[in-house]
Amino acid sequence: MRRHHLLALALLAFVCVLPLSALAEEAGPPVDGKTLDPAHTAATFRIRHIVGTIAGRCNTVSGSIDIPAKAPAKGHVQLTLATDSVDTGVAARDKHLRTPDFFDAATFPQMTFTSTAITPAGKGVYRVTGRLTIKDVTKTVTIPVRYTGTKAHPAMPCVDVSGYEASLTLNRLDYHVGTGKFFKMGMVGDMVEIRLSGEVLAPRPGCVKPAQ
Repeated sequence: MRRHHLLALALLAFVCVLPLSALAEEAGPPVDGKTLDPAHTAATFRIRHIVGTIAGRCNTVSGSIDIPAKAPAKGHVQLTLATDSVDTGVAARDKHLRTPDFFDAATFPQMTFTSTAITPAGKGVYRVTGRLTIKDVTKTVTIPVRYTGTKAHPAMPCVDVSGYEASLTLNRLDYHVGTGKFFKMGMVGDMVEIRLSGEVLAPRPGCVKPAQ
């Protein structure tokens, strides 16, 4: 009898969980031609530590990028990075980076960039100017963004995927990141190299999905 009860509970759990899994799988990444696909978007950084180099990333990145090739001035770029998702592969260091000594993630949970102007700067390259906010500081910066191409998505019928890359170097002290004793000790470099990459998915015009 007990075995039958366990089997019934297992079947009930399966029935309850299956629709949720199916919905999550069915939802997938946004296909609107501008929203960044979270699973294929990355924000990484490199900074000097005494005489070596430390690399890391922000694991939670969201936003959108829409740069029309024929009218880039009408485009828009927006990025949000969660400061509590900073990850250098060392738990103790990551915990310290989230404190007021550096990002103060509890007070400033997000870093954001919002474009105000986009101008062409060569084949597939754009100068994206906008407002960058880190902690309590907002500055106007210009980021070179490179369009890496568009291809048919091999696993999603009638969907095209477009890619973008960008890189910039910031002085962390300009944004009040790590301005205390660790700056005075000379343990951490001032300049941070940042690389961004992402993909957006768009429906292919006129395409008809094959019958299931």
